[in-house]
Amino acid sequence: MKHTIYVKEVPDPLSVWQYIKNTTDVESLANSLTPEIDPSNLINLNHSFDIDELSKTTLDALDQFGFHGWRYSEGQGQDYGGLSLAYNPDYQEECDPNQQTLGTPINDATEFFFGQVQKFKSVRNSYFDTYGFRKYAPCVAETGLKDFLDGFSRSAVRGRLAVINAQHVPAEFRPKFGWHKDEPVWENLRVNIPIKTDETFMFQLLGKRPEHLAYGNMYTWDTNLAHRVFPATEEVKSRVHLVLGFSPWFDYDEEADAWVSNEFYGKMHPIDMLVKGYVHDKIKGIK
Repeated sequence: MKHTIYVKEVPDPLSVWQYIKNTTDVESLANSLTPEIDPSNLINLNHSFDIDELSKTTLDALDQFGFHGWRYSEGQGQDYGGLSLAYNPDYQEECDPNQQTLGTPINDATEFFFGQVQKFKSVRNSYFDTYGFRKYAPCVAETGLKDFLDGFSRSAVRGRLAVINAQHVPAEFRPKFGWHKDEPVWENLRVNIPIKTDETFMFQLLGKRPEHLAYGNMYTWDTNLAHRVFPATEEVKSRVHLVLGFSPWFDYDEEADAWVSNEFYGKMHPIDMLVKGYVHDKIKGIK
């Protein structure tokens, strides 16, 4: 059965995804699937992209549109930020479209484990409304990043060009810096691409040893597990990654402003879709 979710029909206070869960069998189907590759470990994807070219395109977009700090109730951070790759034209806050996926002043700095929405009267069109972010932000639409993202078979949702500035992370903050978790992969499937990095920058899944995400690679994992990225030293160095987000089981119909279930709905785990080339034909297999 095909499901069509018209954005205009999603009622307050629900997010688009909450409404999808309430009106379809997506959650039970998702829980019935086990991926062929264990996503509780970091997965290094095999790909055929020209990373040097992608790096230049990404850094040019950052130069053109500038760094935007992570927003929280205490202000804006200089340690973490970047640019939003997607935006919500109906966003509930006054916010630059290039910054919409970079936090919210409603939450404090400790409240970004995904789902901490207790301070929101409505999640609709908020930072936590993943499928509300359905349009390319200007930093994509007006740069070469549009051609790159247009090459993907699945619709982009909340993602960002993520920057960490090591010099703004004091030694006393590094042991706990950056811990968070994101949506389940059947809601938002992430692909993480190092664009500019240094070995001081580390990635860690909770309970596992930190490791460096190397330039030239592309990665994925179960981002609903607690994880973090952090600088091991307080140097004047920056890390730039593309953190892409895709809807695996629903494709966005721009003309209808609707999310429509696709042929993979309930039939293939999102991680398997990615590894088998159904998210992009230049990403297939693992290293």
